[in-house]
Amino acid sequence: MRERMRIISMHMIGFWALLSLLMLSGCEHEFALSEQVGKEEVFSEKVQLEIFARANSYHLPSTKGLMDEGTVGKNPWMFVFKGEGPNATFVEAVQAFDLAGKRYVILTKQSNDSEYQLLILANSPDRFYYGDAVTEYGFDETGFSAQLMQGLTTLADFCTNMLTAPLAVPSVSVIPYSGNGQVIPMSYLLEVDKIDHTTKIENTDGTPLMLTRAIAKMVIVNKATNFELKGVVAVMNVPRQGPFHTLDGLIRDNTSNLTEYRNDAAYSSLLVQADFIDGGESTENDPVYLYESDMRNNTHLIIQGACGGRDYFYKMAIVNKDVQLMDLQRNHSYQFTIVTAKGPGYDTVEDAKASKPSNTALDYEISVDNRDSYEVVANNDFFLGVSNSVFIAYTSEGANFEVFKLITDCRTRFPNACRISDNGNEVGIGVPLLVNPSNGARIPIVDDTTSDPNITAVEAQISNGLLDHAYITLKLGTLEKTVRIRQRYAIPAAGVTIKYMPAADSSDSFDMNYYCLSAYVEDGADDPKSWIKLRPSVGAVREDTDKITVDDGTIYIEVLGNTMSKQRSGIIYLTTIKDPGVSSNTNSVQRIKLNISQLSQTVVTD
Repeated sequence: MRERMRIISMHMIGFWALLSLLMLSGCEHEFALSEQVGKEEVFSEKVQLEIFARANSYHLPSTKGLMDEGTVGKNPWMFVFKGEGPNATFVEAVQAFDLAGKRYVILTKQSNDSEYQLLILANSPDRFYYGDAVTEYGFDETGFSAQLMQGLTTLADFCTNMLTAPLAVPSVSVIPYSGNGQVIPMSYLLEVDKIDHTTKIENTDGTPLMLTRAIAKMVIVNKATNFELKGVVAVMNVPRQGPFHTLDGLIRDNTSNLTEYRNDAAYSSLLVQADFIDGGESTENDPVYLYESDMRNNTHLIIQGACGGRDYFYKMAIVNKDVQLMDLQRNHSYQFTIVTAKGPGYDTVEDAKASKPSNTALDYEISVDNRDSYEVVANNDFFLGVSNSVFIAYTSEGANFEVFKLITDCRTRFPNACRISDNGNEVGIGVPLLVNPSNGARIPIVDDTTSDPNITAVEAQISNGLLDHAYITLKLGTLEKTVRIRQRYAIPAAGVTIKYMPAADSSDSFDMNYYCLSAYVEDGADDPKSWIKLRPSVGAVREDTDKITVDDGTIYIEVLGNTMSKQRSGIIYLTTIKDPGVSSNTNSVQRIKLNISQLSQTVVTD
């Protein structure tokens, strides 16, 4: 028989319960279980731990109900899984409690014979769905007991199937989490090597865990002088529900589970009304929240605005600077800035819905606050992040490359602890690597002339030599980040398969020694998705080759032959995790940026 999980129920009643909490020695705590267990057994098997966590914030206006975007409830749930990565199996679910303004959770002690995955779900709703949009369960011990089996349910199963309540079809007058007092579900996954009184539910540097929201946020700003933004009439093709947590950062396929936001059946009134701001209008005080959405969903907006003295409706697609459809990812804030109105839209919503979202009538830009895609360190005052902590260039020519982006919300102008530097002089190059900002320059921080947070692209000159031990170091106040730079020769025109796997590598090999979890190919001018294919080490041939998640640590990067007469390049981002076969306490979760250059065909002439 499958063993049902144990759910710990906390019952602190009145003054005597509180007094008993304060009198217990050490970090241990006496409490009541839903099962009958003796006091001495409970006391010896349990440990009380404090939770240090905060929202992994995107830039927030502090008006109306938006203060709730950063709220982390006092009673998050913690789900404990035993083992490595996605295959770790369920142990217990425990709800935290608040004591003297701090969060505590009482977990069963676990020995150091295994790794443990602690999944924190904060701001949980009162119900959840498991694997479908049909059957609801209470977000409590009874609901968990119906689906989670101790020793059987894996972390991957949980993250795939644990879903929010579905929105109605259509969702009339309801934008999720937009009401005053409504809080947004957040999550964080922490790996520890044991659970006892020494376990810290915080980052290794003592800073709070930065929880990730389960939704994306959209705001429209109008800066066009010949256009007046009235507001949003509808949001089409939005997911009805989403997972509370994702392991690999990839968006689940929800193309068959979509709805639309609108205020009424006739589209006779605005769903979101724009406010006047300096130089235009904005919906910043009334943003649109939605679950992460794959570009295949064709999520788009119908807005209303005035052009030439008349009101029109416009269909706005979610596209990037290259006018290609974009994914909408969790914990990302998307701002549409209308810069020019080129002409009239449609007289009716029906016509706007039926039209192609060509985006020719309105010229607008989309900026994305995607700091959750950064590796971030933080203290109580500010954060510092990098888009990737490893950069690998496959090139045989000396050139300037965008190595990474740095992001910070720091406003303090430290006299000395605000520098970016490299070790170019130490690795045989003889000259600094950094081009912009230059070696020893100040790190760009936030001021009245910049965005908040401030994002800076860091460029370095990569020579045609082979690099393995080059580094760029960021020092900002008490925070520090290091980015490693590696280099291999350009890929030959004939093509090659590069292996990223847990195995020894050498400077004369294209392959690299990393234990991989996922990867994706970024859109680019040379259409890299057509000639860079991501494949698993085993299994059937896949059609979807521009993104991949694996469970054996190995990703094959197949670079097809180049029949063109010019060199081409493409960018890949990989995420690594800790190799279960290696005993190490170091953090091996990294984002790696690959810039792959492939040589052209040699043209032979008589």
